[in-house]
Amino acid sequence: MPVVSNTSPLLNLAIIDHLFLLPQQFGQILIPQAVLAELKVDQALPGSSRLREAIDEG
Repeated sequence: MPVVSNTSPLLNLAIIDHLFLLPQQFGQILIPQAVLAELKVDQALPGSSRLREAIDEG
């Protein structure tokens, strides 16, 4: 079942390196452009590199 996520669960799970839990629970995760902008994946912040990897992996 696809779900739309906001910033907090994505960022917090990325920081603790547990993003894998989202697709296990929900399948497809949709990220609106506004949320993607809030995540600041292009900056060197906690969780940013893991989020970039997850986005690149689809």
